[in-house]
Amino acid sequence: MKKAKICTITSVKGGTGKTTFTLNLAAVLKLMKKSVLVIDLDVTAGDVAARLDLEHEKDLYNCYEDIRNHTFEQVEDYIYPYTDGIDVLPAPKDPRYANKIETGFLTYLLSKVSLKYDIILIDTNHLLSPLNLVAFDYSDSIYYVINNECMNLRAMRSMSSVFEDMESDKMVVVLNDSTKKETGQYSIADIKNLIKREVDYRIPQSFYQKKYDKYVMNGIVFLLDKKVRKSSKRAIKVYQSIAQSLLRED
Repeated sequence: MKKAKICTITSVKGGTGKTTFTLNLAAVLKLMKKSVLVIDLDVTAGDVAARLDLEHEKDLYNCYEDIRNHTFEQVEDYIYPYTDGIDVLPAPKDPRYANKIETGFLTYLLSKVSLKYDIILIDTNHLLSPLNLVAFDYSDSIYYVINNECMNLRAMRSMSSVFEDMESDKMVVVLNDSTKKETGQYSIADIKNLIKREVDYRIPQSFYQKKYDKYVMNGIVFLLDKKVRKSSKRAIKVYQSIAQSLLRED
């Protein structure tokens, strides 16, 4: 049976639009008739469920605890549908439980869901924690979402060196210019020089959403809104290109 492609979305600093990127990518994959599971692995501050206005009783920590206590029955008990084609496994509601989740749990969890979906998107934080490193190991690709700010680019340069030392080809860099009304001070050439590698994809500044708060408060993913899609053709092409690269056979 065909296993899901696994993609981890991360960053080197906060505030780069990583979770927004994850949800828009899930939306494009859904529009391509693919089934997607979003795992919120930002165990200390995950907000995927809140961003989608998704009510849920159980979460990632409940799943871990039930497996550990031998009360686990089926993984579907912890997964919630957002819309047809997009399911969500929420992060722990209480961040105090974050450090209790052991790495072996993620291995077990991925084995349970990998045959149920076309794509698994793991949204995580910017830390190189043991849990995140396991997600990296199981991922077909690791997307680093960056923005046009000096400290973010310097941190990305260090991370690029880490992947180079590990001889890993999983890293994909996405420059997100849509988080602000104006782009930063660096050109693409400057950014390539600063991070010592190519920028694989660029979300255009034209994708900046003036009504960001309204969409978030109503639990709407930008690219699932017809009006946004109509006015964001350049951004859609970028997301479609990313989606196609995820689905491409090895």
